[in-house]
Amino acid sequence: MHMWLFWGARQRIARGYPDFTIFYTAGKLLREGTGDQVYDVQAQFRIQETLDQKGPSRLATLPYTHPPFEALIFLPLTLLPYSWAFAVWDLVNVVLLAATILLLRRSLGVLALVPAWELILGLLAFFPVFACFLQGQDSILQLLLCALGFLALRRRADIVAGCWFALALFKFQFIVPLVLLLMLWKRSRILLGFIPVSIGLVLVSAALVGWKELAIYPAYLLYALKAPALVPVSTRLMANLRGLVTGWPSMISERLGVALAWLVSLVLFILTAIWGRKSAGPEKLGLQFSLAIVVSLLTAVHTNAHDYCLLVLPAALIAEYCFCSLKNQRGRQFALWLPILPILISPLWIVLWLVYGHVNLMAISLLGWTWVIGKEVSRGQSPLVVQNRSPV
Repeated sequence: MHMWLFWGARQRIARGYPDFTIFYTAGKLLREGTGDQVYDVQAQFRIQETLDQKGPSRLATLPYTHPPFEALIFLPLTLLPYSWAFAVWDLVNVVLLAATILLLRRSLGVLALVPAWELILGLLAFFPVFACFLQGQDSILQLLLCALGFLALRRRADIVAGCWFALALFKFQFIVPLVLLLMLWKRSRILLGFIPVSIGLVLVSAALVGWKELAIYPAYLLYALKAPALVPVSTRLMANLRGLVTGWPSMISERLGVALAWLVSLVLFILTAIWGRKSAGPEKLGLQFSLAIVVSLLTAVHTNAHDYCLLVLPAALIAEYCFCSLKNQRGRQFALWLPILPILISPLWIVLWLVYGHVNLMAISLLGWTWVIGKEVSRGQSPLVVQNRSPV
């Protein structure tokens, strides 16, 4: 089904309509030596209207909203025509996806029971992964970096983990709450890696676009979210709390909806911090990290379908937890998996996306998953650990 949809979108891809356009645009501006125009809407439009070989057809700018340092990744791809650059980037995403699976299989015993090629095919059937390929997005790269960060946490190399998380700051709306939760859960040593690498990325960004352009970046982000001259993203297509609350314009005003979404996000974040601090031991690290990922997706100001690629990590970690710590406890295993089942059904995503235009409903599943993971994290030590302890 995904292959059929991809084939049907081939002409739109060739005409420069996917999200990959923003990366190609920023990379091309850097290659032209006009890095100080990366956040100039008119300069972006000048690049984007030349991407369609059939002639200019774009009516609005698709804005580059990521930090400047990420544009360096895409600069070499601008040496190729747009369509070829898109194809190469998708091939790179295949490699990144395979690398993520191979890394996780080496550390998670439950994944080692399944052949790597089956896991990769399974992920290609996961709609957020397909959406990442369809849009030429960078979510799989962030998935790999977060996986590397978790594996470093697991071997107690917190400083190294902080470095990996900092490198994923091109989507800071997910990484900042993730790191903040880990700090609140007594893993503050990650800051020793996170802060220096973050400072380095700021310096790289300033060297690329100049301090003046970097200083206007926050204001530019706010403008890009609302400006009618740009291609907007409907809140109905945001799979987070903001989309779930404000994606019904006829029912609630925008100002009230945004305020309510922020309030619910704050309450959820505080509740998550409390749950995580109750964790009973290192066997709950995977659950803690899963909870942090899910809550980061829910509370972020901007979450698209392809951002749900990050859920590959919680799914793998919860499978490992069920396999190792909840053997013969079918009820708790079922409770942990039930909320996520709708997200695993690709046709449901397609119906919500193409037919009803309400991808925001997927946030309901994440809310349910947050609750059951949080309750499991805050439980006492798992029966398996208690049973295996030697008597004093």
